[in-house]
Amino acid sequence: MRKLILPFLVMTTMFAFGQTDSVTISGKVTDFNGQSIEGALIMIKGYDFGQFVDTTFSDKTGHYSLLVKKGKYSGLAAVRMEDYSKTKLEFWAYEIPAYKNLDIDIRYDRLEVYGVNIFQVQGAYPGYTIYFRPMSLARFATADMSSEIIDIAPPSDMIDIKVNINGDNVNVNSIQRVEEFSGKQKMYAYLIHTDLEKPTAAKYSKFQIIVEDKENGDKGEAIYFKEKVKYE
Repeated sequence: MRKLILPFLVMTTMFAFGQTDSVTISGKVTDFNGQSIEGALIMIKGYDFGQFVDTTFSDKTGHYSLLVKKGKYSGLAAVRMEDYSKTKLEFWAYEIPAYKNLDIDIRYDRLEVYGVNIFQVQGAYPGYTIYFRPMSLARFATADMSSEIIDIAPPSDMIDIKVNINGDNVNVNSIQRVEEFSGKQKMYAYLIHTDLEKPTAAKYSKFQIIVEDKENGDKGEAIYFKEKVKYE
């Protein structure tokens, strides 16, 4: 009996430690019409050399689940490969705080919101400065990829931007279209300013940046988790 109990205790201890060192990231993948997307590849990226460290696929109902080691991850991407650059682009979430079980619902379609950075300028008007590059599939199809500027972002008069923080819409106070250096060529990106979120006790704020190209109807969304910083 003693010989049987010891291996059982060892296996139970190993299982317990494995569980306490891991968390689940889960959610549902849909398009902007609310239709579930089956077979989307979900990938989570670490900070070491930018490699994707875990992957999974959404099921028939669009749901997915990833068991990952506790920690912070640089990004989470989703795409169904057979759709990419044909009918849809990619979804991205940034700065993933995977310290406890986390829900991330994924919504993506024909516009990709990429390269998101969010920061506060000390001494400036209270709020957030958000940088991102929107890329429209319809514009990509007709763009001259050999030109000095790869023009696949909606122009200023044709872009609709909404920002949601922790479930609440916030005002977008200014919108600037800027040139982003891209080696031998340039691309267009956006720099916007928003109001602050409502005060909460949470350590992180969840941003949703929702973009629509009003000329062709292409839509996309990105999520960013920002750790709160107190300026004394």
